[in-house]
Amino acid sequence: MAIDLAHHRWIAPLLGVAALAGLALTVATPVPADRAALVLRFGQPVRVINAWRPGPNETSAGEAGLALRLPLVERVVWLDRRLITVSLDNAKATTRDGQPLIIDAYATWRVTDPVRFYQALGTPDHAGDELRAILASVLRQQVGRTTMTGALALQRGDGVGALRAAFDRELSGYGARVADLGLSRLALPDGAPLDAAFARMSAGAEAEAEEVAAEGHRNAQMIRAEAEARAGEIYAASFGKDPEFYDFYRAMESYDATFAQKGSHTAIVLSPDNAYLRQFRGK
Repeated sequence: MAIDLAHHRWIAPLLGVAALAGLALTVATPVPADRAALVLRFGQPVRVINAWRPGPNETSAGEAGLALRLPLVERVVWLDRRLITVSLDNAKATTRDGQPLIIDAYATWRVTDPVRFYQALGTPDHAGDELRAILASVLRQQVGRTTMTGALALQRGDGVGALRAAFDRELSGYGARVADLGLSRLALPDGAPLDAAFARMSAGAEAEAEEVAAEGHRNAQMIRAEAEARAGEIYAASFGKDPEFYDFYRAMESYDATFAQKGSHTAIVLSPDNAYLRQFRGK
């Protein structure tokens, strides 16, 4: 009987220790270095523990460790502090000159404002679809402002910075920041590469340019013929009104064509009383 009483004396302290341990687990929450803890009280954010901060210590543990919370009324939502990658496949966009394209893209980002991000999109684990929709919208807008030539530049990596900046502006409203963005595929809907399509478009444009040039040449010849005909009419009319002035004008044109040519070394030997030089003698 004495042994039983001694045994029962240890039960109460053990139960007390277990209760304290359980209470401690509900009050103290371990926060790992790669996670931010968003504490909700009755569903509303009240504080953030170990949030990511920009600067030289971006990968530091920050406030990692034990965090206290009120049992029953507070709970913790975890958000990743590390860079997260979102991928987008087969996004459709159309260039400014009407060329449809298929785009595969990826972006790396991180949560910078846990409260805003959670209120807008929930946790990063469940925000993938929304982020892909935002990225697709940015791609459609940016590609829609460029031409096929600009799309080729994007394929080479030129102008991707503008895409990244546009996506970063969108995500900043959700409490996130973009670290990088890239295009892994940029093709036509039938899978043909852009270079081949651009070559076909260039060939068509060159053929059209040649046709326009030929049409312009024909029009120029017609205009020149009409001008020469009109000039002939004017010369004929002037001859009828003043034959001497017409004769003088024609002689001046002949002198200009004969003696005023640049770079000409032609020598003409004429006698002073030659009829061709009569206008120089005032006759």
